[in-house]
Amino acid sequence: MATEIKWIGSPNRTIGRGNYRPEAVVIHIMEGTLHGTDTWFKTPASKVSAHYGVGKNGEVHQYVDELNTAWHAGRVVNPTWALIKKGVNPNLYTVGIEHEGHANSKWTDEMYNASALLISAICQRWGIILDRNHIVGHHEIYAPKTCPGLVVSLDKLILLASLNYQAPEPSDSNTFVV
Repeated sequence: MATEIKWIGSPNRTIGRGNYRPEAVVIHIMEGTLHGTDTWFKTPASKVSAHYGVGKNGEVHQYVDELNTAWHAGRVVNPTWALIKKGVNPNLYTVGIEHEGHANSKWTDEMYNASALLISAICQRWGIILDRNHIVGHHEIYAPKTCPGLVVSLDKLILLASLNYQAPEPSDSNTFVV
């Protein structure tokens, strides 16, 4: 089952990823609406972006190509994430997904399902392990925030993603289909 992704685009990105590739997915909450986030990410003065946004109705928007670096998790303060790389901007080795709502907003089934499908596809494309070490909340990188919120279950998101996940076949190639 595939989710249709609407391209929005954002000028707030870095072309390429340096010498890194996606190794984890960072889950965010928009603290607003999908439409508002579309507008904010298209504004150069905001200096922020993510790769994707997921709306309450399950709509998925894409702002930055996965081959490029989105600006979603670059500030590191008191990280608790076990796989953080000291001295390396996490934006270089993560894919960021924003979710419509606020820290105390209940996630809809449509949002959980669309996000889970997206996470599963990202993990398959990049060979990312589908577990709590590789699917992380933004607050695990930037502790002053509660992002992705107080009511979301990352364990539920991972469980739903695992229902559609097919481990990549071993390969000698470093080429991934995006």
